[in-house]
Amino acid sequence: MLAPSNKAALVKVPARHLLRGDVTGSGEVVLSVSVGAKTPRGMVDVLLQKGERKRAAIWNARTIIGVRRGGALPAEVAEPEAEIPLSDRLPTFHELAAFDAGKAWDRLSPEQQREIGMLALTFGTVGQCKGHFHETIEGVRSGFSSNHWTPQVQATAVWPRLHIQLVESAASEAFEALCEHFDPLWPQLFGWQHRKEVK
Repeated sequence: MLAPSNKAALVKVPARHLLRGDVTGSGEVVLSVSVGAKTPRGMVDVLLQKGERKRAAIWNARTIIGVRRGGALPAEVAEPEAEIPLSDRLPTFHELAAFDAGKAWDRLSPEQQREIGMLALTFGTVGQCKGHFHETIEGVRSGFSSNHWTPQVQATAVWPRLHIQLVESAASEAFEALCEHFDPLWPQLFGWQHRKEVK
């Protein structure tokens, strides 16, 4: 362990153990180190900054890097005064690229799973029909992306304009309801905050 010090200490660490604020021998400041779905196995994605210039580098996770550690972070990469509340936080690229829907689903309570399931069914059913219905058979035929629909099926997609508008409105509302429901769940879905077990 390194003893606390006011001065930055020179240490050698594997690239996977770099920390935010470490300063490399070339004078670049480490902004972040991560492993994502797109990063090759055994490699780490390192974001570096020197002055106004930022660059991303892919390094072998085991590569030993000499860095200065323990000094104050430069002003341009210093941590903000207050941490962003979880309800306002956005996922990083790597969190989205590596998102595991199965694990996220398992973090939800049965009540949450039921509510999301119903919203998803509504959106998947009503939302999927958006754009299939037209006022004329010519509109239906030009609107269908596949020719495997028989003429008899295509004829069932000729609807009055009011009905088409109501379906499109319901599809938009279903999508908005699904999105609005997910926003407060992000901390739980991304594992930033685990739900308390209900007794």
